[in-house]
Amino acid sequence: MISFALSEEQEVARRAAAEFARAELAPEARAADEAGALPGAVLAKAWRLGFVQTIAAADEPIEQLTVLNALLLEELGYGDCAVAVALAGPLSFVKVVAEQGSQRQRQEWLPPFVEDAPRLAAIAQCDAGWFNGVGKSTRAERIAGGYRLVGAKALVPLAAQSSVFLVTAECEGAPAAFIVPCDTRGVAVAAAKGTLGLRALAMADVAFDDVALPASARLGEEPGADIQRVLDFSRAASSAILAGLARAVFDYALPYTKERVVHGEAIARKQSVAFKLADMHIAIQAMRWMTLRAAAELDEGGTATRSARLAQRYSAEQAMRVADEGVQLFGGHGFTRDLPLEMWCRNARSLSVLDG
Repeated sequence: MISFALSEEQEVARRAAAEFARAELAPEARAADEAGALPGAVLAKAWRLGFVQTIAAADEPIEQLTVLNALLLEELGYGDCAVAVALAGPLSFVKVVAEQGSQRQRQEWLPPFVEDAPRLAAIAQCDAGWFNGVGKSTRAERIAGGYRLVGAKALVPLAAQSSVFLVTAECEGAPAAFIVPCDTRGVAVAAAKGTLGLRALAMADVAFDDVALPASARLGEEPGADIQRVLDFSRAASSAILAGLARAVFDYALPYTKERVVHGEAIARKQSVAFKLADMHIAIQAMRWMTLRAAAELDEGGTATRSARLAQRYSAEQAMRVADEGVQLFGGHGFTRDLPLEMWCRNARSLSVLDG
């Protein structure tokens, strides 16, 4: 029987993330969305929770790390999914390097993420070919002493603020990943695009114009790495954030339906509304369990591609439905910017396309 009972350490970390999300992230989410930028003070506070540093500094693998990350990202997504995505970048980067990087790569790239100042990184996996023309997928070819990287990635969160990118590319007929510092010659970060949601992440395209990389830049170096596992972890993280967002919508809408009286009766007691609330609750619980199952399979070291993909697709579809139902439950007020519902609806749509 599968059990997702949390250990004492997991529950302590989850509770800390939940308290921080409600006290610090939720009150600042609207201002960050309006400004199109994450406040440096909020990002610094999130960094000081120590989630990234713990992974980067660990001498031995952390037990059920993917499950722990999913729990933390769900709680952060509850408060502000933009901050959750911002932290998911370095969380993913240090986990991938710690797990699949060579000894030299771990020694070079993990120590900077132990520092107290926020250090951002991004997993660049969504090819920009759809936006800039068919057939422009990112590729790497072997050259003397290393590789040449050509292509572009789209919708990279906080691209201009990231210090390093983990770039997926086709290399010699197989998928590979490369660690690319942002100041490498040939790397160009475009101006941030005005996106429908997650506006605080200032997502932008990153172009790689004949970028020369040493052989040590390839994740895992010569043996390479399991790139599907990188994608599976990214999808589990996305699913967790979507679950947190959907929970925020439900917890915001439920008290209102109990207090809003129409024709002498709270609307929560009307069958049509009660059924909507029940369906929302069921979808959220399914999202959480599907995400945790994928995370558990990743921690066990097995193949989690099917579970991660199912969790990501189901969570994307259901989070958008839950957000839309939340708007509808508030009637005309749900469409105003006085309430966070329209922002959550936009964010749910934007999160659903980050996988490409």
